[in-house]
Amino acid sequence: MHPNDDRHKEVPTSFCRAYCLDEHQNNHNTTTATTTLRSSFGYPTRLFRVTSTSDGNLYCLRRMDSVRCVNHKIVQTIMHQWLSNPSGRDKSTVSSSVSGGFDHPGIVRWYKCFISQRALFFVHNYHAGAVTFKERFFNNNNNGNNSSNTSGDNIGSGGVPLPESFIWSCVTQLVSAIAAVHGSNLAVRTLQLNHILCTQEGGSGIIKSNSGPFGLPRVRLRINCVGIVDILEFEARKTLEELQRDDMRALGCILLSMTTGTEIHMNDIYRGNSVTTQGQILIPYFDFVRQNYSRELFVLIHSLLNPGSPPQNVRGVASSMAMRAFEELDEAHTCIDNMDGSLVGIYESGRALRLLLKLAFVNERPEFGIDKNWSESGDCYILKLFRDYVFHQADGSGRPVMDLGHVVSSLNKLDAADEEKIVLASRDGASIIVVSFADVAWCLEKAYQELLEQAVPPHTDGGMERY
Repeated sequence: MHPNDDRHKEVPTSFCRAYCLDEHQNNHNTTTATTTLRSSFGYPTRLFRVTSTSDGNLYCLRRMDSVRCVNHKIVQTIMHQWLSNPSGRDKSTVSSSVSGGFDHPGIVRWYKCFISQRALFFVHNYHAGAVTFKERFFNNNNNGNNSSNTSGDNIGSGGVPLPESFIWSCVTQLVSAIAAVHGSNLAVRTLQLNHILCTQEGGSGIIKSNSGPFGLPRVRLRINCVGIVDILEFEARKTLEELQRDDMRALGCILLSMTTGTEIHMNDIYRGNSVTTQGQILIPYFDFVRQNYSRELFVLIHSLLNPGSPPQNVRGVASSMAMRAFEELDEAHTCIDNMDGSLVGIYESGRALRLLLKLAFVNERPEFGIDKNWSESGDCYILKLFRDYVFHQADGSGRPVMDLGHVVSSLNKLDAADEEKIVLASRDGASIIVVSFADVAWCLEKAYQELLEQAVPPHTDGGMERY
């Protein structure tokens, strides 16, 4: 945001470098913004990416105004319920500045909630490049109409029905997160398309499917905004059993939205409608799923949304899709292998950089000019000639040879201390030395260690690492 933007005043002083994440607030060139949209929670809300002044990390800061029903006691009660359930995480590894948080890979970690500037603030983890599932797959409504549809006449009007392999990947991730929350005697309460963050996993390739003419990249799903509804609706909370049952109904609505390409909300089906009406609303959607997807997926959706019976609990759902979990595990391992391969390449580049830094430290240091061990008759003379051998080669007419392959190959052999012999010549051609890469590596390490022994000790508050 512009330094003169009035929205900086809405961010507490414990955070800096604020950037407004609300898309409608960043589509203009003015330096002020006086409008604040009402969020799905029913209160005027603004969302910022901020940097903590205490630890320097990025966080997502949600500011809610006009919240009258929340006090410090309610905030502390709900925070204790969520932040004292680390789900097996070692609390000692968390930064002391913004500590706590329900730790699960399928949940956007919630760190804290506080009241300041007559507003309610929520601090969650920040995931760069994340968009909501609704923005990613359900923003194709005609005429900008993003309202949910419960008539069944416009199936697919809000998006495109997704491939079944992709749906199973998503539901496996969501069920894993729900199971962790329910296992800690909590309820998610934010299972909606606009509260599920979607990020593409690198190095995972394309999920191919026979159910459509397209493939989709593998994505990571994280349930966002946990704890917010618990605080906002503290006085009107249902029993834990009812809240967890609503979570499973909401999961069924998400699956139905994925399979039909139509955004479906749980309240549009169940709130204020009789069991008969609920069944009539669901019939066209069930028929579509039955005709276009496997029986296994249809049975799962039907067991979650059937108005005539309570939905399966999360353990029952997890048991029924156990084989799908193995497929997701295989995909996750493939993704990890691909990322490991990329890290190996980066690590190898780091090894070459380490050699270059050592050569730069050692070659032609003026403060050692009078020492014979650092003169052109000492061991370091070999390093000077080796530098010319690697970087300063020329052809018969004196033109420079820019051979990157020769540079990389020579550095790799130096790193491995190869026994291959090479000929090093002085620039005037008067001196010629035959050495191996192992000899050069020994000279480099010996000279570098001598430098370290006489060097000024590095600072303890973030100095460069010694190799």
